[in-house]
Order: sequence, then C-alpha cells, then structure tokens
Amino acid sequence: MNRAGVIVNPKASKGRGEKSVDRIRKAFSRRGLECRILMTEAAGDGLRLARQCCLDGCDVVVAAGGDGCVNEVVNGIMESGRDAAMGIIPIGRGNDFAWAAGIPGDIDSAVSLMAEGEAGRIDVGYLEGGIFPGGRYFLNGTGFGFEPSINFKAAEYRLLNGMPSYIVAFFHCLLHLPRPYDLTMTIDGEDVRLSSQQISICNGRRMGSAFILAPHARLDDGLLDIVYARYPVRRRDVIPMVLSFLRGTQLEKCRFMEEKRGREVLIRSDRPELVIHTDGEFVSLDANCVTVRILPSALRLFHTRQ
Repeated sequence: MNRAGVIVNPKASKGRGEKSVDRIRKAFSRRGLECRILMTEAAGDGLRLARQCCLDGCDVVVAAGGDGCVNEVVNGIMESGRDAAMGIIPIGRGNDFAWAAGIPGDIDSAVSLMAEGEAGRIDVGYLEGGIFPGGRYFLNGTGFGFEPSINFKAAEYRLLNGMPSYIVAFFHCLLHLPRPYDLTMTIDGEDVRLSSQQISICNGRRMGSAFILAPHARLDDGLLDIVYARYPVRRRDVIPMVLSFLRGTQLEKCRFMEEKRGREVLIRSDRPELVIHTDGEFVSLDANCVTVRILPSALRLFHTRQ
C-alpha cells in the first residue's frame, strides 16, 4: 500500500464513525502509511469521494462505516474504471459484509490486515431496477419482501442500534406481514413461478446483523445464491423461519425454503409492488422488474474469508 483514501461515515453506528477518526489516523501512522481521511456529509458522498480517490491515484480506498458506506465505496471504485484495492474498517450498525469477508471489527486489526495482507479477487453483484435503472453495484446481497421491510424499519429507530433494532423491526413486520408477490423468477434462462414474500439474492452470507440468509454463499465462486420461500409464508411460520436464519439452517428446517444458484436473475412481478434493498440501501417500494447479475473477480479486497 502506497497511498490510501479513507472514506469515513461520521454518522455510522449513531456517531461512532466520527469518534473513530483519530484512532483510524493513528493506526495508519503507526505503520508508516500515508492516508487521506475524507468525511461524508450526505448520501452519495461516499461514492463520489471513492471515485475521486481512485482518479487521484490512491491504490487503496477504504470504507470506514457500515454496509451502506461499503456499498457507496464499491460503487465509486467500480465506476472509476481503476483497479484500486478496497479495504474496510467496520464501524457500522450491522457490518454484515465485513463479517462475511472475515474482516476484523477492531480498527487496529482491520488496518493491520491492509498493511500486512494482500488483496484478493472477489465477485461483485450488479442490480438494475427501482431507483437504479442505470445499475448499482453491491457486495453482500439484495432482498425482496420481508427482509427489506425489516431493514427499512430498523433504520428508522434513533435510540436502537445493531441487533436490537432488527429484533424490534421484526416484530413490527410480523404484525404487518407483507402480502405475497405473484412473480416470475428467471435464473440463467430458467423460469420459476412463485407466490412469495421472501427472496434473498446473495454474494455474501449474512444480512440484518445476525441472519445467515445464504449459508452456502462464497465471495469468489462466480455465482449468486438465491434463497427463497417457494410459497407464501404463514404468520405462524415466520418465527421458526427467522430462528433458522440465525443458525443458517433454514434449508434443512423449513420445508418451504429453497436454494438455487446462478449468474443472472430476472424478477418480474404481476404488479408494481416489489419492496427491494441492496446492501441494506433502499432500491424500491413499487418496482415490477429487476435484474441481478454477478461480475466474477471484479474487485480486489483485503479480506481473510471467501
């Protein structure tokens, strides 16, 4: 590493990002590494700053924040057209992708990984639809129905953070169970007709701070893992389903859950009502068509786990 641009979300984890700036600077300095720290102020800043870091010649661009910051930074790197490596300092609410990639939660250890390790190639997801008709890159995954409804609700809570916010949001969504979508899911040209309110399309394994939505996903296999409910989930089935997500055993424990793998997924709903997120970020409340594909080995990342 010769020169690193560090994109910090000061609001990450209810202000933890801003409090971590001095520790981040000292962690780089102790290793004799040059780093340029840049603070985001609004949505979209992480993407813009990461892209500029790449164009300015930084060979490593670091996302210091949560999954939202990671998503913006990877989009900035990919849009720049440069082959800069990516680092992550996980100081956000969920840090799901960092967990999947085996990146330490401690700031000093995360910087050590970048200073002493070697960036390896991983896959990057790409979504077209909703508010991103021109496309959006992602690292962890995208979800439809129950999963994004919980995610969006958890983000509304100002006094709750991490896993507690998702638990409270879960019980709220349990009382307001999403209506099943009647849709066609086309995986690498093969159609699957569904009436379902839970679909996860994953590159990483975990979302929502603790839910192993894609237990078999790998970051470097060139495939998306599509895990979904084959038919509408009844209210009485939701708690057993969610408990199985905590252990990653839903494919064995829940008869209505199924897994497929593919390189491209097209989802078309009979009505414009798809609730969608990607890497925890808002995509849509009313889309009727979205395409998700995998870009194999598209990014260099400092990580320890595939």
